[in-house]
Amino acid sequence: MKKLLLLIIPIIFLTGCIPTQLLRGRETNVVNASFGTYRIDGLVKRSDHSSATKTFYVLEKDKYTTTPDNVSVEVGTNYYSKSQMNTFKTAIQLQLYSQVGRDATIVGNGITTTKGNNVLKFIIKKKNDNTEVTQYYIIGDHKHVLVHETNFNKNTDLNVAVYNIVDTFEWKE
Repeated sequence: MKKLLLLIIPIIFLTGCIPTQLLRGRETNVVNASFGTYRIDGLVKRSDHSSATKTFYVLEKDKYTTTPDNVSVEVGTNYYSKSQMNTFKTAIQLQLYSQVGRDATIVGNGITTTKGNNVLKFIIKKKNDNTEVTQYYIIGDHKHVLVHETNFNKNTDLNVAVYNIVDTFEWKE
């Protein structure tokens, strides 16, 4: 009986000390895509809008909403090396201006994530619309990941979740 207790007590102690719920939650929030990994804390995948090349996410509370604030993640290729980031930025700006015309303002800047990725960020606001679109281009050599946020309701929870995707992104080699 003593031997059995000596085996059971450490097991009870260890299982009580390991926050398995936290570990499980963290594991399920990591997306392991073909091009890299990133975290989607607070977001759920919208399979009905996702495709093989683009994945859509919404806030958990909006998963049944018809037109929710949303974010998509996709990988793309481009003509530019990492060192040509400013040239790539100009190309994106020209493309955006040709798409939105004069009815919107576009503000762009560059950031570096905690993982060391260089990112181009563009905020697009239409003049007669409350919708705010933010595009993050995570720069790779002749490739990029576009994290595209469409925020109809100026939802700060979505802003935080989207930035978390960008900040935690790691390229696969």
